[in-house]
Amino acid sequence: MIDKNALSTLTARPQLFSHRSSIPQWVHDTFISYKQADTRNFVSHLYDALGRNKIRAFVDHSLERGLEITPAINEAIERSRSAIVVISQNYASSPWCLEELDKILMCKEKKGQLVFLIFVDVDPREMREQSGPFARIGQSEKGFGQENVDNIQRWRDALCKAGNLTGWPLENRLEAEFVQSVVEKISRRLNGLCKKLLAFRLVGLDSQVQALYSLLQLEVEEVQIVGISGTSGIGRTTLVRALYHQIADQFDSSCFLSNMMDISSQDGLIKMLETFVGDILGNLEFDDDIHAAINLMRNKLHNKRVLLVLDDVEGLLEPLCHLIKAINLGPGSRVILIPRHKETIISLCDKIYKVRALNDDQALELFSWNAFQERYPKNDYKMLSNCFTSFCKGLPLALTVMGSFLNGKSVKEWQEAFGRLKKICQVKVHDILRIIIDSLETNERMIFLDIACFLNGYDKEEIIKSLDQCSLHTNSGIEILVQKSLIYIDENNKIWMHDLFEEMGRRIVIQECPKNPSKRSRIWHHEDALRVFRQNSGTNAIEGIKLGKVAIEDLVMNADSFKKMKKLRLFIMMDHVPHCGPAGHLSEKLWRCFAENSNKISTKFACLEALVKEISKFWSRGGRA
Repeated sequence: MIDKNALSTLTARPQLFSHRSSIPQWVHDTFISYKQADTRNFVSHLYDALGRNKIRAFVDHSLERGLEITPAINEAIERSRSAIVVISQNYASSPWCLEELDKILMCKEKKGQLVFLIFVDVDPREMREQSGPFARIGQSEKGFGQENVDNIQRWRDALCKAGNLTGWPLENRLEAEFVQSVVEKISRRLNGLCKKLLAFRLVGLDSQVQALYSLLQLEVEEVQIVGISGTSGIGRTTLVRALYHQIADQFDSSCFLSNMMDISSQDGLIKMLETFVGDILGNLEFDDDIHAAINLMRNKLHNKRVLLVLDDVEGLLEPLCHLIKAINLGPGSRVILIPRHKETIISLCDKIYKVRALNDDQALELFSWNAFQERYPKNDYKMLSNCFTSFCKGLPLALTVMGSFLNGKSVKEWQEAFGRLKKICQVKVHDILRIIIDSLETNERMIFLDIACFLNGYDKEEIIKSLDQCSLHTNSGIEILVQKSLIYIDENNKIWMHDLFEEMGRRIVIQECPKNPSKRSRIWHHEDALRVFRQNSGTNAIEGIKLGKVAIEDLVMNADSFKKMKKLRLFIMMDHVPHCGPAGHLSEKLWRCFAENSNKISTKFACLEALVKEISKFWSRGGRA
């Protein structure tokens, strides 16, 4: 069980956001706290690596320090977006290092400052247990002064708090590789935070974040499931992410699982559990045994205080809630559910928070930030700005996307766009978003539809590598989609698309041929894709297919299926990297992959080999039967 004193320390209520006009004006990206005698060379390499990644770091190079940190150091910590604490053998013996740590944790609680721990030649467990080199708190090489007696408990509390944060131990790794890896992770976190501040400007968020925070009651030890309700596009995910980044470090472990719509079967639940456990306990596989997965998680998590967010949940919401309760999370754990559609979550959750739309002033401000990068509209655009914001009905997604779409356009172009809106009798958010999608050039439109149908949540570099093989200008296309707020890149370098855009992109593809999936450009439903292969009903229209989990027997399909799909350029199977490229190259490549992965099933291997040869002959003839 978690110690109650430690628990009360962990759940100390932070001041999440001040008024939005007082967004912190950071001078430094990060402040480095370290014991010079132990880690001077390491910190020098770390500082250089941060500089190469354009991260402005503050390091106190002074060789002489007093027992109290100076006002200049205090100010440097307060004006830093984050802090890196390098924990070494003698860190806890240094009164000024402990004072820096205490100040850093205070800024973390009050200002939401990010804190990163690096362990050099020490065991993180010793810090949590305050054993080994952490037993002699504040006893520097200059001796233990009487003036430190009153500070001992405060320093112990600071070490205890820091011990519950996630850190990176150097251990036996090469220092250069370790430093580069750490800096890349810090860079992603800082870039993610910066993008969020710039993209949303916290307009209308502060009061709702505080309200949701109060509803969670983190000081209560009872495990609670909280549901988030509200119209799609109203900012449910944005709200929860803003809170998540503020409170995640108050838990033993935290996990934000996006795009959970694939949880519609036991396979989906297994995948969710593997992802969840992977983020918290390291990579594990459960095969197909849901009971074994639950038992393992009960053993691993029963004493851990966990924050778990499941976003965009679709399908088995009720079984999922029962599953969460069966896992038996530790005291004080919180689970937040964001359903994709208006599912009945009232009876499944302990509490419900309903997200509110923006009022008129907030809506105009958010629209202006995206249209002009300013708080208020430019004079020539004031009337038109009010017209567009009234159409968007206080929905942050519509305001953000429409503002981004109009950014840099002339008054005449604004008038033409508004004219298109006025032709719609009953304006809905789908109608607003469709105008933006229809304005995309061919390259961006193809990338948009590929992400909507297949690649939502994939790594950015993986998407670029895959779609570049399809003769698309992926990098520039992604930049344009980001500028138009049609997609966003998270701190883990994954590309995400809002569920409304995903739904609209798929609807556009369905409209290509509503009654026959084989005549559409993209097939993402497993059953539709499997039917196309089994019935040899592929057509020249198909450019991409996604299959779910299939048995090896279902991969042994008639080669004729591919003969008709001469435009096929993208093939995806569950848990596998996309196979991409020109039709002939792709078909031979993916079937060779199937053959190579079926060595363990010798009875099928000969059949696959024969199939590969047939496909190779077919494409060597230029795709002619």
